[in-house]
Amino acid sequence: MDKLKTLFHWFTNLFLAAALLLAAAVWLPSFFHMKAYVVASSSMEPAITAGSVVYVSQYQEDESISTGDIVSFQAGDAMVTHRIVSVDREHGMAVTKGDANQVCDSVPLSLDAIEGKVRFHIPSIGYLLLR
Repeated sequence: MDKLKTLFHWFTNLFLAAALLLAAAVWLPSFFHMKAYVVASSSMEPAITAGSVVYVSQYQEDESISTGDIVSFQAGDAMVTHRIVSVDREHGMAVTKGDANQVCDSVPLSLDAIEGKVRFHIPSIGYLLLR
């Protein structure tokens, strides 16, 4: 009976620790002016896999939008995370593409429409957050 009780306490503590880590992964970035988004598709694989959570923050004043940056932006009802493949500063536009996609996104993106730059990501935990 003691072994069963010990096992129960161990699983309870493990569950609570996992819940706290998940909560921290979701809410802690807001303290650093970041937003967390779950990546629902595989368009950025292998760099960012489906089910990852990306952490996005706005560009700093001394930081410029550059080719190779991974950014998030609103496209219709969806938040999209793709890589910038070219920047046209004269017209304030960028061309984006998912790493796994064969072609660039069909519509150039206004630089003002960029939600922010992906600062880091955590693979797989997004599956726990999807409803």
